[in-house]
Amino acid sequence: MGFKDLKFKLTKKIKKSTLFQDKFGFENGIDITDDKQVLYRKNVVIKNIILVSNLMYTLIFALASILESTSSNWLLTILLFPVTFMINKFLSRLINRGSNDTLSQYIAMYLASFYMFLSAVLVYLKLKVQFDPYYNSGGHDNLLLAECGYVLIYYSLLICAFYQDKKMLKNIFAIVIVLVTLLSFVVTYPIVQHANNDSSILVTFKNLVKSGEIVDIIIRVLLIALFMMVLYIYVSMTNYMQEERKKEQTKRRNVQANYINSITKVFDIALPERTISDDERHENEILCLMVSKLASLLSLKPDEINDMVNFTKIHIESNVDFNLEETEAEDKKFSEVRDKADIGLKIIEREELKRKGEEILRYVLDGSNDDEFIKRMRNSIKNIESQIILICEIYISMRSVRSYKKAYNHKNTMNYMEKMFKVYFDSLVYDRFQRFDTDFETIYDEE
Repeated sequence: MGFKDLKFKLTKKIKKSTLFQDKFGFENGIDITDDKQVLYRKNVVIKNIILVSNLMYTLIFALASILESTSSNWLLTILLFPVTFMINKFLSRLINRGSNDTLSQYIAMYLASFYMFLSAVLVYLKLKVQFDPYYNSGGHDNLLLAECGYVLIYYSLLICAFYQDKKMLKNIFAIVIVLVTLLSFVVTYPIVQHANNDSSILVTFKNLVKSGEIVDIIIRVLLIALFMMVLYIYVSMTNYMQEERKKEQTKRRNVQANYINSITKVFDIALPERTISDDERHENEILCLMVSKLASLLSLKPDEINDMVNFTKIHIESNVDFNLEETEAEDKKFSEVRDKADIGLKIIEREELKRKGEEILRYVLDGSNDDEFIKRMRNSIKNIESQIILICEIYISMRSVRSYKKAYNHKNTMNYMEKMFKVYFDSLVYDRFQRFDTDFETIYDEE
């Protein structure tokens, strides 16, 4: 197997995989109009994100411990994993209580949000203390690496925004702005150390201003405040769009429900249950053979002939059952009703065509087929498919016994059709039927 083949197979397998959608898809298999289900799904997804984030944090701690190979660093790295495992376990226990336990889901949401922020702060403290020259004068000093953990604070806030809960964000943001400010004064630029070296608080403040550290602290606070404001605006926008989607979904479901109710009632009236006799089935089998024969004589395509034959027997072989008790999903229920309605409409069309044949036959035999009636019938059966089915059906009805007529032989039937029925059909359809009338006689007699 070559490299290209292996790459193609891996790419195909990845594209077909549903792992990402199952673990991180926010709208995977939920009803977006149900706030409880939405919150539950968000908790599941964010718990998975937290798990991945914790693995990343553990990796960061491990790399930091390798650079500074002391027993305390390795101990902290080793202890981090069971702590994160227990928190994920507790989150899972809360979330798995189900979407109906709203209190547990809200507790899980706040716990996940606080934990993401606090774990980001913990990584920042680890890197700051280990790599900042101010704290680590004898080890590996790297100010850039020391500040990398600060980015994770922004990352944690972004994860919190995934909940799209404005009230929760306000609470988190208020706490974050206070803690980040304290973090800047206590860890980033330890004011306590300055205060110990200076004679008074005023002198400490003057020294901070002169050194430019206070400016950096203000910029940090302003930037994170700006970031939180943008996140809040983003959440407000997505909340608005989500509410509009919910409204549209609700409207659509109401329309679907009304459609299902109306269609069910219409077809209950239009297609009542009836027993189909063996004679009807037998005559319909003959009709299908004749329709197929005449259609081929008129040079119709095979797929068109097949569709015509299926339409010819649809009222015999198909039925419409709108019993949807086993179908729970509304969209699936609507889809099933729509499919059944399409079949029902075809059955009604077929029954209507059959009724027209009976009506023409009765009017002709009663001598009531005046010019107005002929014109009305010709206008209602203009397409060639209907004419093919109808002329074959009239032939079979003439050859068969009906409650209002006796059976005619082939010769008398063709004479009747030439004299009385020819006017209802296009000349091409009738002429082709008449030219090969012995073929249709054979089909009727042999079947």
